[in-house]
Amino acid sequence: MPDLIHEPVLLKESLTNLIRNYSGNYLDATAGFGGHSSGILDIINQEGTLVSNDRDQDSINYITKKFSENPNIQILKSNFSQISQALKKKNMKLKFDGIIADLGMSSYQLDNAERGFSFMRKGNLDMRMDQQQGITAKDWINTASENEIANVIWRYGEESSSRKIASEIVKKRKIKLIGTTESLCEIIVDVKKNTFFKNKKHPATKTFQGIRIFINDELGELESFLENSLELLNPKGRLCIISFHSLEDRIVKRFFRDQSRIDPNLSRLPNVQDTSSLKVIAKKIKPMASEIRLNPRSRSAVLRVAERTKYHEG
Repeated sequence: MPDLIHEPVLLKESLTNLIRNYSGNYLDATAGFGGHSSGILDIINQEGTLVSNDRDQDSINYITKKFSENPNIQILKSNFSQISQALKKKNMKLKFDGIIADLGMSSYQLDNAERGFSFMRKGNLDMRMDQQQGITAKDWINTASENEIANVIWRYGEESSSRKIASEIVKKRKIKLIGTTESLCEIIVDVKKNTFFKNKKHPATKTFQGIRIFINDELGELESFLENSLELLNPKGRLCIISFHSLEDRIVKRFFRDQSRIDPNLSRLPNVQDTSSLKVIAKKIKPMASEIRLNPRSRSAVLRVAERTKYHEG
């Protein structure tokens, strides 16, 4: 793998909110190619530690080499919904002063045709974050029912033409199996030819997003990760989540809101302990115009930050 120029999104904003203790323990739950991890390592002192996790083997290989001489970091390969279990298996630290998760795709993943994530690159229709497990997009799209395909594209891609696209996919696969990003893209473009590049988006954008989210169970992973993060954070520990589309952001926003509420059955009673699990620190931080100019893919990023309360300590 060649050296990568990786531009982490909202780096300054996320690290400013994440790191409150230079000697603390930190977790980069979606390390990717080490952008945020590098920033954390630059800030913490020799007593501080970082666990960098990812489920993509290409990412693991890259950051293992990148940080091979740094004694303050440990590398972990796991779905981020299963980090707790993975930490226990490795006898690694289970409590952190800060956790960050960048939910975006890396430029390498999008630009690598072999991964099958991008309609702009001709390659096998894979789309798995972890290529060592799970069903490929190719296998799924050639076996799923028309109704299931339509529902996935609508639910996870919010594609208004989902029924027409699903119908055309089923028709075309009867003639020839759909095996490449190019062949799938051609079907979508043909269905949506009258709305080509409307709102500056490629007509295949939403369909590819929907299939990718489904194949990797991205929303289910996110919900499980958020729930588990409460047990991984020390009191006053920060949770920083960077999302890139409304489906993810809604889940994060709702979780932060619900976990920052006091039990309504107790809220009206006098001298009642605060039973909330989180305190919202930042509701919605967006990239500055200067960052968007340098890294256009950052334009849809949203950072939300919460802090673990002392309730349920220990």
